[in-house]
Amino acid sequence: MSRLTGVAIAVFVLLVAARSSGAEISESSLRAADAEQMRIIVEGDAKAQDTFMHPNYILNGPSNRVLRKSVLVEMLARGKMASEHFERTIEGTAITGNVGIVMGSEVVRPGAGSALAQAFGDRDLKRRFTNVFIFEGGAWRFLARQASVIESPCK
Repeated sequence: MSRLTGVAIAVFVLLVAARSSGAEISESSLRAADAEQMRIIVEGDAKAQDTFMHPNYILNGPSNRVLRKSVLVEMLARGKMASEHFERTIEGTAITGNVGIVMGSEVVRPGAGSALAQAFGDRDLKRRFTNVFIFEGGAWRFLARQASVIESPCK
């Protein structure tokens, strides 16, 4: 076997291995990542949140504060992000390079003792959201989020 053929086979094997080692960049894998983010919050899974969030994660949250990863993981672990009800409607997605964006609306009923319940009371909250993911190492990581409560109460 010639050296060139050996190199070509090695490159092919590496490409196949890299492609099969994780998700690929697609709308369906982005939507799956967004669904995982919602699952983590609904279940209060702080360990998964810590792993899923990118180290540079930043949130402009419905409590009108900008927060970083460590604070949010701690809030989730202490039940400060708990909800009684959570539904999300995706209205649009976009992928540019290795960055994926998911936008839409949410209806959330904050859990007792959560930061949102303290700020808005025990009622359904309608929100607009943008979630930003980055694809690294064969997987989507949660990079940033913006969520705003729409002041008109849900009926």
